[in-house]
Amino acid sequence: MTTTPDTDSPRSAERGLGPVTGTALTIAGVVGTGVLVLPALAVEDAGPAALVAVAVLVALSVPLAVTFAALGSRFPAAGGVSSFVVRALGPAAGTVTAWWFYLGVPLGVPAMGLFAGDYVQAAVGGGTATRLGTALLVLAVAAAATARGVQVSGGMQVALTALLVGGLLVVLTLVAPALQLERLTPVAPNGWGAVAPAALVLVWLLTGWEAATHLTGRFCDARRDVPRATAVTLVVVAVLSGGTTLALLTVPGIDAGGGAPVTQLLSTVIGGAAGTAAAVLAVAVTLGSTNTYVAGLAELGAEMGRTGQAPRWLASTPGAVPRRSLAVVAVQALASLAAVAVLGWSTEHLVLLTAASQVAVYGAGLIAALRLLPGRTAGWWAAAVSLPPILLLAALSGWYLLAPAGLAVAALAHRRLSGRRILASVD
Repeated sequence: MTTTPDTDSPRSAERGLGPVTGTALTIAGVVGTGVLVLPALAVEDAGPAALVAVAVLVALSVPLAVTFAALGSRFPAAGGVSSFVVRALGPAAGTVTAWWFYLGVPLGVPAMGLFAGDYVQAAVGGGTATRLGTALLVLAVAAAATARGVQVSGGMQVALTALLVGGLLVVLTLVAPALQLERLTPVAPNGWGAVAPAALVLVWLLTGWEAATHLTGRFCDARRDVPRATAVTLVVVAVLSGGTTLALLTVPGIDAGGGAPVTQLLSTVIGGAAGTAAAVLAVAVTLGSTNTYVAGLAELGAEMGRTGQAPRWLASTPGAVPRRSLAVVAVQALASLAAVAVLGWSTEHLVLLTAASQVAVYGAGLIAALRLLPGRTAGWWAAAVSLPPILLLAALSGWYLLAPAGLAVAALAHRRLSGRRILASVD
């Protein structure tokens, strides 16, 4: 789960994005803390067949990236997936899509804190209390920073992403000599049907490709540099997710279900110091990502209030701190964390709840792309290729689809009760 770094400042807009900066921001928009944990969850579900799930999700990233880059090029002033849906399918569908993102995705925000909590617990002990305490602290810091108007800058987000990518590449390089490929058999110990839940867990790795819609119009030479940035980002995602999954499967002594998988990998090389190093990496990256994500969601809610897609009281003056919207995001996140603490929900439950809403958002965006993009162009074909597997992932989500279904009903009820038109502008 990641967000688009802020590149909207007049200075960056004036100078435009060169190939290096644009590629760095694209990578920062796609690669997030999930890569530290999600491969382990997939391995736990499917064993070596998790590599198939990773390959499928990476392959699906290609047409998704092409689709959203094409939408961004054609509608550079658009405000994200919901604005494309408004253009293509009308304000009701656009409102539903916005609610999926604003109220569905935050259910998984505490999962990022729990990811970090796994690493802190592995380093200092303390069990569940340390894990939950770390997650609560991450949420509190992110919410407090947002309330005071403090946000991670685009440059800082790129730096944190570089720390994550560089650190993980170092770990994978160090453990490479220990790989035992014979451990990849049997390929599907839990049956091939286990690939489906593994793929659903990994859906979070897809999040961020819609960032291309915000960045495309800011490249100095979008026609040349956007495909390059997309290709480099795809390679990074493939290497990190595939490499981590392969290492977890083939390095002896690794327990994919034991938490803090990177700590386990690193400990095979440097021993006891691994816990501290991995915990510092996880907490630093998670704090930055959570702050950026919470701030972005709070701004989205305020914008929805201004345009009529959500109750008016969520609105705030553009440029002001959206405190009421932030409170809604914080309450949702705390409710999810309470479900983990009181009901015993696993991190995987939160990931899958979020994935169901993410899949719904992508499905709506792809349908909109088929309506908005010229027929039989590269972007149109990319959307056509992406839609069937996204719909399949939705079908495989099972009862988790109740979350986006309930949000859709609530969004339409809000429209009916408020009687207000959506004010989002359409060129």
